[in-house]
Amino acid sequence: MTQSLQTSDDLTLQAYCDGELDAAATAEFERRLANDPSLRRRRDQIIALRGRLRELSDDTGPRDLAAQIKSSLRTPPPRATRWPWRAMAACLLVGVLAGSATTWLVDQDQARDQIASVIVGNHIRGLLAPQSFDVASSDRHTVKPWFAARVAESPKVADLSAAGFVLAGGRVDVVGRTPVATIVYKHAAHVVSVTALPEGERIAADTTIAGYHTRSWRDGSFNYVAVSDLPEADLAAFEQAYLAAAQQL
Repeated sequence: MTQSLQTSDDLTLQAYCDGELDAAATAEFERRLANDPSLRRRRDQIIALRGRLRELSDDTGPRDLAAQIKSSLRTPPPRATRWPWRAMAACLLVGVLAGSATTWLVDQDQARDQIASVIVGNHIRGLLAPQSFDVASSDRHTVKPWFAARVAESPKVADLSAAGFVLAGGRVDVVGRTPVATIVYKHAAHVVSVTALPEGERIAADTTIAGYHTRSWRDGSFNYVAVSDLPEADLAAFEQAYLAAAQQL
């Protein structure tokens, strides 16, 4: 049980250091940090290691190392060699960096999974509300300006009625700590929510959560993530229809 709790704490700590927790989770975790010296030490170790990695990105060591290797190839090595402390430190650092790289890859996957979960959660909350949008309109010239007044940049709002997906309106969701635009379409009895993430945000991987499928694509300005209980083939058809219509905007 203790091992499981520490693993959970480590995942939450990584998300906290990456700024991936929402406001409520951040406040709760900072309260725990204030009362847990061990947790603070682990946070400080992560921050210190990341600072060291940033310093290494500007280090000219690899060129020096290459010169030393070439020199050693020209001179027969002695029969017995004692490792200098710098070499041992370098080996230790390589081991730490290798472990950190693996952790970073795991963190990236976890961050994408978190984004997918948040976007699906926003979709479900929209379905449970009296209506799944804040502004109701089938006119993209009404929905896009509505977004422009509420988020940093308004995404393309495509008319997909010819493909069977009727624009129903739009709403503002929150992913991480960022307000984002979500366009809402209807297809028969199904609802499709399309969330436009800023280009710098990690795009959510295509997945299925609680019976809802996600589909994601980019257009150079945004990373779009569509969520629906439509069959995956129909959601793929929605993506193609959106891309084709958006090229005309």
